[in-house]
Order: sequence, then C-alpha cells, then structure tokens
Amino acid sequence: MLFVGNSLTYYNNGLHRHYRKLIGSTNADGQYAGRARIVTISGGQLPEHAGTLPVVLASEQWDVVVMQGHTLGPISEGTAEPFRQAARHYARQVRAAGAEPVFFMTWAYADKPEMTAELDAAYSGIGEALDARVVPVGLAFEAAIRERPNIKLRTADKRHPTLAGTYLTACMMVATLHGMSPEGSEYTAGLEPEIAAYLQQAAWAVTQAYSQR
Repeated sequence: MLFVGNSLTYYNNGLHRHYRKLIGSTNADGQYAGRARIVTISGGQLPEHAGTLPVVLASEQWDVVVMQGHTLGPISEGTAEPFRQAARHYARQVRAAGAEPVFFMTWAYADKPEMTAELDAAYSGIGEALDARVVPVGLAFEAAIRERPNIKLRTADKRHPTLAGTYLTACMMVATLHGMSPEGSEYTAGLEPEIAAYLQQAAWAVTQAYSQR
C-alpha cells in the first residue's frame, strides 16, 4: 500500500502507520503481512509528484496507490485542471505498474464547510471518469462533526488533522479498501475507547452510504 500526498497524510506520525495497526488488529492473527509507505511533499499539489511517483512505483510491487491532492487543488481556478491531468496521468502509470489507483477525498477547512460538496464533486467526478475508487474521507469528517461536534478532527489551523482526524481517515481506508468494518478494532491510537469506537462506526456508515450512491 502506497499513500501519496502532503501533510494531511504525514501528520500524526503518518496515516500509513495507523492504517497498518488497524489492519493488524482486525486480522485473525493480529499481524499486518503487507507493506505500507507514504510519499509526501509539504503543502504539495498532486502534479508535484510527477518526478517521484515513477521511481517509487518501480521500487517494489504495489497493490494499491492512494493519491491525495492539496485541499484546494481540485476546486480552485488555475489548479483544478492540472489536478485532473495529473490524476489521469498517474492512474495510467499506477495501472501500468500493476497496481490499483485510488483517490483520497480530503475534507473542508473548518471555517469553510461549503468546501465539502465541492471536494465531493471533484473527487467523485475524477473517480467516475477514471473508473477508480474514492475514499470519501471528507464526507466522514462532515458526518462526524455534525453528529459529534465535541470531537475535534482538525487542529487550530482549521486544516490539518488532529490525532482523531487521522484515526478517522485510517478507519476510512480500512472500510473502503478492504470492504470491511473497522468496528471492534482494539487499536485506538491512544484515543478514548468510546471516541475511537464512534469513529470506527462513522467510517463504516459513511463508506456504505457512499458506495450506494
């Protein structure tokens, strides 16, 4: 599993680490037999990975490559079309390397909730155009904030994920990529068990709802 993105992916010691621990705790033997890595650029836009991605793809045999762009990338004038072009180009490269391309739908800024619908349309549109799966993390953030506003998913800068935000994102990866609920996982990332349990449940509910659209 390869995660390509920016600080939204590397915050809180890396999304891949929480994903790996969630998968390990949900397998019967308690182990994650695969490999998970991240390739990130601070503040990076998706097109900026053009030089690195081919090298990393060739470094080993990947099964899935999850791609995350800058939050404003797919919805801002001047960057939306480069985002789409990069997504199309990378999807071809990933498939040529024998892996599945997947897109990580990011979340709205805390003070701009209207971005959720824009990001949903952008990522769902590219997923449909490229016949690629989308992990609707932004929709999970919206649902959790609506249902449990006391759980802080973003830091004071209104953009980056708290530990709870990264944990919810990892739960979404398990739910979408493996088609199984993270509910019941013993791995809580140090969160209060009740909060972790809610985030597990929310991830599964949002994933199911999105898949039925």
